[in-house]
Amino acid sequence: MLRKTALITGASGDIGRSIALALANEGYDLFLCAFKNEVDTSGIKTEIKQLRFDQSDANEVEKAFEELVRKQVKLDLLVCNAGVAENETMLIDKSIEEIDSVLKTNLSGTIYCNKYALPLIRKGGSIINIASFLGVYGGSCEAVYSAAKAGIIGLTKALAKEVAPLGVRVNCISPGFIDTKMNACFDEVERAELIEKTPLKKFGSGKDVAAAVIYLASSEFVTGENLIVSGGLIV
Repeated sequence: MLRKTALITGASGDIGRSIALALANEGYDLFLCAFKNEVDTSGIKTEIKQLRFDQSDANEVEKAFEELVRKQVKLDLLVCNAGVAENETMLIDKSIEEIDSVLKTNLSGTIYCNKYALPLIRKGGSIINIASFLGVYGGSCEAVYSAAKAGIIGLTKALAKEVAPLGVRVNCISPGFIDTKMNACFDEVERAELIEKTPLKKFGSGKDVAAAVIYLASSEFVTGENLIVSGGLIV
């Protein structure tokens, strides 16, 4: 039986690692992609290959995927998980450099990866983009991040229609507050306030996002959807 293959961007982060572990347990071979940080492959018991590129740079993304095309790699799943957060400041106080960095990495980078991965994806395969609940509800002092993640949701819904005739599905996941190093910036008071706003009264884990990935990767009649994994959080 032909083993399935998945490519995960942002594989060096906590959510990326959880997704990699879950997909390995489902029998996927993995391409794990990162830019600056090292990927922790411990405990991942499957065939692993690593790629390093800056997804905010269209040329780097194109070259990385062209190399996969040359090697005749075929993918069953692309998980676009890489992204950066922004400092919580009002839009009027943000520099153009900060704005461009968030938009290029989160939105443009996801578009680049979707574009260049499509020729590699087998019929019956899928793309899963990681957005954010802030892309749905918006976040005060996180206007650029919210806009970028909303763009990913729009990309997903449009691309799902575009590639459905090819037998490829496109969905996205919008996590709420997940226990990661990125969210370690919250102090105890802030954390308690966020938990109080969440009906399930806790932060999520990388495993919760990974479970959503497994569901969307295996659900053959689901496309163009945004699955919110937030513990019921509405802001």
